[in-house]
Amino acid sequence: MIRGTMIPKVMRTLFAVSVLFSAGVLSAQTRPQATMLPLTTKSDEVRQLMEKAWDVGLDQVEQAQAIEIYRKALKIDPSFAIGHELLSQTSLDPAEQVREQQKAFATRSHASVGERLVIEWLQDAANHKIIPAITTMNDVLSRYPHDKWVVFLANRWLTNQTQYDRAIEVFETSGLDAPGLLNDTAYTYAYSRQFEKAFVLMDKYVAALPKDPNPQDSYAEILRMAGRFDQAIEHYRAALALDPNFYSSQFGIADTYSLRGDQVRARQEYEIGFKKFSLPELHRIQWQTREAITFVREGDYAKADQAFQRIADYTHANHMSQLEAEAWRQMAMYQPNPHQAIALLAKAQAAVHQGKNAMAAALQQELAQILRARVEIALEAGAQAMAASTLAQLARMAESSNDKLIDSAYHGAAGAVLFSGHKYTDAIAHLEGDTSNPFSLELLAQAYKETGDNSEAQRVTETLANFNDPTVEQALVVPPFRKCYQDSSCNSNIKRVSLKK
Repeated sequence: MIRGTMIPKVMRTLFAVSVLFSAGVLSAQTRPQATMLPLTTKSDEVRQLMEKAWDVGLDQVEQAQAIEIYRKALKIDPSFAIGHELLSQTSLDPAEQVREQQKAFATRSHASVGERLVIEWLQDAANHKIIPAITTMNDVLSRYPHDKWVVFLANRWLTNQTQYDRAIEVFETSGLDAPGLLNDTAYTYAYSRQFEKAFVLMDKYVAALPKDPNPQDSYAEILRMAGRFDQAIEHYRAALALDPNFYSSQFGIADTYSLRGDQVRARQEYEIGFKKFSLPELHRIQWQTREAITFVREGDYAKADQAFQRIADYTHANHMSQLEAEAWRQMAMYQPNPHQAIALLAKAQAAVHQGKNAMAAALQQELAQILRARVEIALEAGAQAMAASTLAQLARMAESSNDKLIDSAYHGAAGAVLFSGHKYTDAIAHLEGDTSNPFSLELLAQAYKETGDNSEAQRVTETLANFNDPTVEQALVVPPFRKCYQDSSCNSNIKRVSLKK
């Protein structure tokens, strides 16, 4: 229900997109269904490699091995279009992701109708044409609702678009119980904070692959999301006992110590991982970023600056535009000086405009996050004109993109502007569209209090107090919020939103 405000155009667009996301269920009931998505190749060896890629890459989540299997298959059959697509979706190299997506599209004439639809769906997604992507995805699902490759691709893309209910629906409708799908859907349940359902699937995943480390690693991460830190560390260590080289569990331990408040121990665990393992670049940058966030949690912004500066310099030198922009943006978010923060956001935006080795969709999503941060920082500085003009730019992006992540950024920024003007009822309507971000959750809890809706305020407060994600947003909002949550005499000082009219 929208409370106390007209539905703006961007929210009407989101409603239309949501209808499209859910439309596939009806069409799946009326269209004659093939059993499996054809894999168009003349090579029996390639077919065998695809089965191996599923077992290794999806069930066991040995991503590096799966990538090598896809590369081997494509050497045997360079015209294997869906193989190029799957390599693009799996690769840890941003340049390879772009290159293989282009090859999949270029070779799609060699593929079956179903494969061509999959490639066109993901090409539209990569080009940020969200409504055509949704429409084609629904068509693919209506044809192959029980095919493991189709269900995997749909579940993951929908989850990345934060369309959790639809992702779960795709899995449940499929009737499949492949371990990799159990794993992915457990995460989807966890992202929607349905932890008990996630644990049920995790138990099945562990039982299906008792000697494999990934089920233990995934169980640990979901336990960590639920705030069960001690149990999470036990499961991470169980994964390492099964495979001492399963590096994500070592870094998972570090992430968990950071979230539970022991930043010194967290950095020790990160350094053990960096010294012990040779990591794919994307993963190394991911955990270098999380190590940098440990300094943010301690309030040591000088050391945080040094760490983020190294990441930004490295990604710039290696033409990783989206990752460079992300580094500058995160660096901006904790700056005590809003003018310095705005300057860092300008660097982030410049990196986006360079657009090297990144999908168009990823760059647009990053730009939306930059604009959202600029709105909030402008509010903190009392720069209402900057906040308004930036919000207008973000609104235009949301209206034209139909991207759920961009839409969420817009709603978070719009909610912040309305909250700063004491328009709490209108702010609630927007903030409820961005409930995966701690900044919006903090404002939302306070807005409900201001309107006298104490039950909703309590619901949001409990969600925020139990928000466990190793991000800079969580580091800035959740620990101080928890202290106030536990101390009834504490007046929360909401950062980055001015209450001045």
